[in-house]
Amino acid sequence: MILVILFLILVFINFLLSISEIALGAFGENKIEELREVKDETVTYFEKLNSQQEEVYGTIQFIYHFLLITISILGYFILSRNILNLISKAEELGDIADIVAVLLTALILTLIVLVFNVLLPKAIAFRYSDYIGKKSVRKILFLATVFRQPIRIISSLANFMLVPLKEKIGFSQSKPFEDEILDIISDGVKSGTLDETEQQIIENVFEFTDLKANEVMIPRTEMVAINIDDDADINIKKIIQTGHTLIPVFENSIDNIIGVLHTKDVMKSLIEKKDISLKELMRPVYYVPESKPISQILRDMQKQGQRLAIVTDEYGGTEGMITMEDILEEIIGEIRDERKEYKNYNLGKDGKYYILGSMNISDFNEAFNYKLPESEEYNTIAGFVAERTGKILNPGEKLEYEGLVFELIKKIRQKMVQFRVYSINGDLKEIVKENS
Repeated sequence: MILVILFLILVFINFLLSISEIALGAFGENKIEELREVKDETVTYFEKLNSQQEEVYGTIQFIYHFLLITISILGYFILSRNILNLISKAEELGDIADIVAVLLTALILTLIVLVFNVLLPKAIAFRYSDYIGKKSVRKILFLATVFRQPIRIISSLANFMLVPLKEKIGFSQSKPFEDEILDIISDGVKSGTLDETEQQIIENVFEFTDLKANEVMIPRTEMVAINIDDDADINIKKIIQTGHTLIPVFENSIDNIIGVLHTKDVMKSLIEKKDISLKELMRPVYYVPESKPISQILRDMQKQGQRLAIVTDEYGGTEGMITMEDILEEIIGEIRDERKEYKNYNLGKDGKYYILGSMNISDFNEAFNYKLPESEEYNTIAGFVAERTGKILNPGEKLEYEGLVFELIKKIRQKMVQFRVYSINGDLKEIVKENS
């Protein structure tokens, strides 16, 4: 009877360890940050846990497996004798009665472990992870302190054995690799659990943190800005005609952005009074270096209430600009205004054409009265350039084809987004005809 009680106690302790490990694993940096914001008293313990993952999870695994082996041995002594007594009455089993008793004992113990140490802990820990995590974190940290040295010895021994393979292991919880998660997402699309739009958004989120300002910005050559020294009426007319909600304002040079105008502020002032001062309506400029990650820019914009940032180069000159909409489009895709008519190209102030990489070859040929070769291997300008060069270009790299130059000016990840197209002699109109 004592062995049975001990067996049940050990199963229960292992059950508690299992739910604690799962619940504590749910407390990543985001959840800990939430605890900091509400000034939860347990936040210091979770910060300590995150800094001592090797000792914490090593302790849990050490105790768990020690108890699991003990449970198996106790279970064998308790169950095998009783099962053998029962089946020994079946004379037809004869000499294999012992083997049958061992197999039945193993089966029953497997079921007990699966139910009480795997399935139930998962269900309970996921549902009540916050409560269980907060209740168990102090106790687990105490155990980690007690077992610190044995865990370090075990880790050192294991790593010593792996020296020939030049590998290192540990008890700390490993995070799934990005590629593994993307594979799971891809499988989800194939099985119908996710659609392609959801897949694209999730993949964009992973790539989002790798993007820098200069990969998303509107280049200075395409910026619509006004010179504060120009006549006010001309500037107001330009603001209205552009249709943009945010307009950078510069003085003397585009490299000297002095403010940002909100079109609604200008329109409101026009309605309320005749004479308006654009300088008085300007809002402060938010500058960002071209190498700054857009994830950080987004957070800063949210905190400061900004919707537009001026991207600067290493010398402080204007490289381009980036809006909140540009950043959000990196996650959810292009946001189109149904009131606007979109073209795949436009003529820049420099007399060169700015063409989207997604523009269809046939549309290009029709719009510019040209004959770029079409192929089953590609159907867009970006595809044509990639096929001709044998690679994905980097910004600034060019393809020359029969007197026509395709210069990549915008690239997002491995996607060639926009090209500057012109002729070698500088007169594009000699080769192409603008679509009327």
